Amino acid sequence: TLKAINHGLEDERITTEYKKKANASRIPDIISRIITIILLAAIIIAFIASTVTHLLGSKVKGNLPIPKVVLSDSMSFKHKDNTYLEEKGLDNQFEMFDLVFIEKLPDEFELELYDVVVYEYHDDLIIHRIVGIEEPNESHPDKRHFMLKGDASKYSDEYPVLYEQMHAIYKGKHIKYVGSFFAFMQSPAGYLCLLLVVFAIIATPIAEKKLLEAKTERLIKIGIIDGEK
Repeated sequence: TLKAINHGLEDERITTEYKKKANASRIPDIISRIITIILLAAIIIAFIASTVTHLLGSKVKGNLPIPKVVLSDSMSFKHKDNTYLEEKGLDNQFEMFDLVFIEKLPDEFELELYDVVVYEYHDDLIIHRIVGIEEPNESHPDKRHFMLKGDASKYSDEYPVLYEQMHAIYKGKHIKYVGSFFAFMQSPAGYLCLLLVVFAIIATPIAEKKLLEAKTERLIKIGIIDGEK
């Protein structure tokens, strides 16, 4: 583009562009800059939030809830066989890629039937509902055994869950669909996207400045702009 401008191949276009800008209001340019700044801020905030969400893990230690992205649809609807959901009015379902807020796990013996908890199984994190509790007995005198199930599933999870496997409790706070963007921002494609945006923001003003200088020099040369002014 610089070569085309310097060799006069763009004279007609840059002359028309210059005359239009000379007579036009600067308000659209200002609005465009404001929108760019807002979008950049939104992307950076989302990236920071998604990174923090990833680094926080799932074990809640303080009193503040932490967000987690749902990566399964096992709690997305009420399976017809899970009649207790309607009977007990349990309407705190969530869908894949929702952003849920999990809270500090209560004491083992404070957990109740139908609580929704986060637990770890073979390095996977699962958010399911407690559908059965086996109190301490001769086979496990000091521990409760919890049976869990996803609301959308007909069958309970394969093995009983111990309190030690649990990380947090879910009390119904969630934001729909936002988690998909968080998951994307935590992926290699998301990191690449952010780098490209940052590169574009840095490179664009440099390129625009060089083009403006070349256009100005050419317009002076062909007499459209008064060089002395």
